[in-house]
This record gives sequence, structure tokens and C-alpha cells, in this order.
Amino acid sequence: MRENRMPDKRIHPSIVLLMVAIAIILAAGVFLAINVIQNRNRAAEPDPAAGNFLVTVGAEQISLQVDPNLRPTIIEAPVDNTPRTEDAPDEQIQEATATPEPTAVPVDTQAATAVPAPAVAKIIFIDYTVQQGDTLYSISDRLDTSISLMAEHDIAQDNLVPGQIIRLPIGNPEFCAGRGRPYAIGEGDTAYNLSERFNTTPQNLQAINSLDVNFTIRTADIICIP
Repeated sequence: MRENRMPDKRIHPSIVLLMVAIAIILAAGVFLAINVIQNRNRAAEPDPAAGNFLVTVGAEQISLQVDPNLRPTIIEAPVDNTPRTEDAPDEQIQEATATPEPTAVPVDTQAATAVPAPAVAKIIFIDYTVQQGDTLYSISDRLDTSISLMAEHDIAQDNLVPGQIIRLPIGNPEFCAGRGRPYAIGEGDTAYNLSERFNTTPQNLQAINSLDVNFTIRTADIICIP
């Protein structure tokens, strides 16, 4: 018969030594970790004997170190007997304000001064087209102007070119409104010969035109003939 042999299950000595070394290393590591944790907790805990205190401020803890050789002195806060604002009665003190008296506005009782109407010009200018055969005399005879008045505005016989338009000065009808018609005084005119020419009197011309006592009229001026 064939003999059955059991396999050799013995562990090699080198493996045993390796496992023992690993166990020692793990144990040493655990020991060191426990020691570090204990030292950290001891450092974090306050030591009243050494003057260390742990104070909580809000959500944080602050470690305070106090010199153990100094004795703390407790000082009582002074009592404030002044009544608080909410205990005092609600009083409203109003200062008397002097109300100024209304100032009297002066009223002008005088009648409004009449504003004089603007003076109406004695002379106006019209655009006149020179006709064939026109002379200064013929123009002054047809229109309310005179040779002297045209001369004052630089109109001479040489300016009378047929077809040319000139600015002709004449008496303003509005100036004599309600008093007659305008007349441009020429050379040799007087209040006396004009009164005979227009069938009136020197006194009437004097009153209408505010002439002086001598019935003085000026050449190239405009007067009103009733």
C-alpha cells in the first residue's frame, strides 16, 4: 500500500519575524498617536493655577493668561440714580415765537400819470418813379413836398432821370390829422402869403401849428393848412 503523507504546514521563521516587527511598529504608532492627542488636549485646557482662563466671546473661545502673582480687584460700578428717559414724563416745551406783524404795503392813491402818445413824424418817404419831363418844381406842385425839403435830402435836378426810383420826402398826412393837410414850406413862404393863398388867416395858422407871436415858419418844415 502507498503511504499518504500530510503536507508540511510549518511557517517559515523569517515570516514570523516579519509579522512580529509589523506588530511592534503598529503598537508604537498607536502609542505615539495617543500621546500626541493627550498633549494637545492638555495644552488646550485652561490651567487656573498657571493663570490661564478660557473665555467665550460670541461663538469663539479665547484663552486669557493672567499673572497669578497679581490679585484681581473687584470695583463696584457706581449706581446712577438719574431717572431714565423713558421714566420721565413726556413734556413738550414750546418756546414762544414772536410773530412779526404784517408790513403794510403802501398804496399809491395818486392817479395814474397819462403816458403821452409817441410823436407822429412830420415827414415820410415814398418811392417815386421819375417821369419824363419831371422837374423839382413840378414834383413839389403835385405832391406835399418842396424844393427846399428835397434839397435837404440830397435830391437835385440831376437826380431826376426818367424811370429812376427816388426816395421822395413828403408831409405825413397823419401829422395833420384833424387839423388839415400837410404843406412843405418853400423859399419865400410866410404865414401871411400862405393865409391868402389858402383862404385862411395868420392867426388860424398860428393856432393850428403853435407858431410864435411873430408867426415864424421855417423853410423845409411841415405845417398844417386848414
